[in-house]
Amino acid sequence: SEYITDELINPHPRFGALTQNIRLRRGSNVNITVPADNSQTIHMDAMAFGMGCCCLQVTMQCRSDEESRFLHDQLTVLSPLLQALSASTPVLKGKLTATDTRWEVIAQAVDDRTPAERGLLGDDATAL
Repeated sequence: SEYITDELINPHPRFGALTQNIRLRRGSNVNITVPADNSQTIHMDAMAFGMGCCCLQVTMQCRSDEESRFLHDQLTVLSPLLQALSASTPVLKGKLTATDTRWEVIAQAVDDRTPAERGLLGDDATAL
């Protein structure tokens, strides 16, 4: 990374392995770009920028497929509202972003697609 050292990676083996596997499959560090409020972009190039964001994950166990589908349908309506209520990432790398949530950063932080899978061909493949 241009911005942070690998020493920041959690010492648990899974985090180092995850970072290494993404870099190997992708052929490069991740390339995170987020729009800033001033028509520029904020660039980040390490998983730590996304995985360093806090979050709460909830796992729900249902008794049946029917109950699972019902719960999914209810949460599909609520999820955008909960995301808006929990919007808490307006600043990245000291710059005001044009987004409210960390979703875009986290998604790009774990993007392990190869250049071909990202639609890059030829010389463009090494750029991202």
